[in-house]
Amino acid sequence: MLDFAGADISRRRRGRRTSWPGVKRGVRRPAGLPRGSRIPRLQALLTALLLAVSALVVPAAASAAPGDVGVEGQSHTGTGTPTGTKRATSDLWFNDGVWWGNLWDTASQDFHIFRFNAATSSWADTGVRTDTRANTHHDVLWDGTTLYVASYRFVNDGLPAEPNFPSTMRSFSYDSSAKTYSLESSTTINNFRVETLTIDKDSTGRVWAAWQQGNQIFLNVTDTDGETWGTPFAHPSSLSSVSVDDTVAVIAFGPGKIGVLWSRQLGNSTDGMYWSYHEDGGEKTDWTTPVAAVSGQRSADDHMNLKWLDSSGGRVFAAIKTSFTSASQPLIQLLALTDTTWSAHTIATVAECPNRVIVLIDESTQRLRTFATYPKPSGTTNAGVCTSSGGAIYEKSSPLDEIDFTTAKTARIVDADQYVHNVTSTKQNLNSAARGTADSGLLLLADVNATSRYWHFYDPASAPPPTDPPSSSPSIHSGADVVAAASDGVLWNYPATGKGGFQPREKIGIGWSALAKGFVTDWNSDGVFDLIAQWKDGRLSFYPGRSGGGFAAARAIGTGWGSYHVTVGRWRKTDKYPGILAYDSAGTLWYYGNSSGSSLSARVKTGVGWGGLYLTMVDFDQDGAQDVLAKRTDGSMVLYRSTGAGSFVPESRRTVGNGWNTVNSITSVAGFTVGSSGLMGRLSDGRLAHYPFSKGTWGARTIVGSGWSPYNILR
Repeated sequence: MLDFAGADISRRRRGRRTSWPGVKRGVRRPAGLPRGSRIPRLQALLTALLLAVSALVVPAAASAAPGDVGVEGQSHTGTGTPTGTKRATSDLWFNDGVWWGNLWDTASQDFHIFRFNAATSSWADTGVRTDTRANTHHDVLWDGTTLYVASYRFVNDGLPAEPNFPSTMRSFSYDSSAKTYSLESSTTINNFRVETLTIDKDSTGRVWAAWQQGNQIFLNVTDTDGETWGTPFAHPSSLSSVSVDDTVAVIAFGPGKIGVLWSRQLGNSTDGMYWSYHEDGGEKTDWTTPVAAVSGQRSADDHMNLKWLDSSGGRVFAAIKTSFTSASQPLIQLLALTDTTWSAHTIATVAECPNRVIVLIDESTQRLRTFATYPKPSGTTNAGVCTSSGGAIYEKSSPLDEIDFTTAKTARIVDADQYVHNVTSTKQNLNSAARGTADSGLLLLADVNATSRYWHFYDPASAPPPTDPPSSSPSIHSGADVVAAASDGVLWNYPATGKGGFQPREKIGIGWSALAKGFVTDWNSDGVFDLIAQWKDGRLSFYPGRSGGGFAAARAIGTGWGSYHVTVGRWRKTDKYPGILAYDSAGTLWYYGNSSGSSLSARVKTGVGWGGLYLTMVDFDQDGAQDVLAKRTDGSMVLYRSTGAGSFVPESRRTVGNGWNTVNSITSVAGFTVGSSGLMGRLSDGRLAHYPFSKGTWGARTIVGSGWSPYNILR
């Protein structure tokens, strides 16, 4: 750890502009320079460009064709469709604050691990080989410790699986100090060339694989070592007998379960998308009777992409394609599993001509984000053409709790001159602190077959344009509200009435199960309450509140905070923004200023001997300076008055209360009753009590709730 706990401070960057007014089509870019990259020595090129096209060129702009969206990347000459064709697989992952990808290297003519450089919006080859074979497809799984890369030779639509083509899985360890991956094992899943193959890992450490072979849904599973494969076997249900053009995807969920979803297209009443799951630890052939997520002729196709909302228990989402042909019928759908019930929601109709859809869950915005190929926009070559050869990658999104996709969509990857296709991303949920993707933003990868080029789109903020009206007020309405995280990771706000009670609670977040302590404060002093999250792994994050409700994507403001006891407030009267007062494992008290409204300044030593105290920053004597109330292990409450200048008043410390050892959570509130200041305390029996005070004197305690024991109450 560096000199102060907040040393790992990151600042968000704005996305790169890759389509520039005034740059005419036909201007050649320097050889080897990808479209969307900044051109070295651009000033030397400006004169030539001006003479050639007689048009104004924006200084420092890239020579992107008008209409391009996203960034053209490296060549994949030597292999076809490197991002897959059926959307069940993933090629990207987020680890250690960085995006990574499994991409083709033209120099060595094999697949390598590449690291994404967000600052330059480009890929760097790590040199770590994942597969030596061209014309293979892959499914990548990062479980937080180990990287798994499943590789298989693929057959085209309508062709059966072929023997004597091994499907393999390589596992890699990760060294966070060196930022490198190392091969640990290489094993064989099956000996077939298949249309698609996916993997996931259950709670016992066993990796599962699923594919279609011989018109049957097949599976295989490792031992708990995650490496040693058994013998492939067919799913035991007769409904797993399918056509040659059907596929399957596997997903871990629950937790404690592994599920498979497959298409069934036999041209009869049993057609549909079928779901079956296995309880972790059971016999590998013990699977539930399949249920139809959707059913009926033309209700299925062989494109599907699965995600699990980790904090919700059993909620699984599947983006699928149908085979409907009427203009008003759904061509891509979002299937949602809640408990044991599936529901279907139209993403886009046949008339919109979508294809090859994936879904991502953005936990910071609580949205389902779908990405698919649609016809290209106006002003580009082949604009509006509906073809299976490709188009442009667009996004449609929906709130998690009220799934509703409109016709509105946002372009994410467009090559003005060629068709883009086969978008891919990660198995992980975006911006999920609990899953190690806090501040991940969004990264998409796609393929332009005509030029054998990768294209990508990166959004560091990961905030899609809203398609639903914003709420009329912030998520936290007043300084008297109580915010608490439930054990399932759902974040709730309990709005205060101002009359000593609460209004009905409001769900304001998900994915908070890994929270150690949280704090409500106006961190950037914009008049809207924000959240500061101290995670169990020691990270510290800032979630800016939005005036219309919800929170912007988290911003990392520090690491190494696991052993610190924290309280938040405006410690010095002259500070524009609140800061952090915290003591470390040695009991040394430090003040971390917040000079910019978004990050931490160098710490200032403020005291020693603070170990074991429960601190709450509050203006107890109401003289305009924030004091510290310290609860001791004997239950006494001691007042440390502040000078308002970053130090304590030199005086004997006054005990202002006793019996506080029955209180295990303390939150400062203002206005719980009209004009009041006070503390909200949770008693050991789960009751919630309000302790009002005025100018250093306590008022009468009031019990305002019960059943609060399971909640992590923010301070």
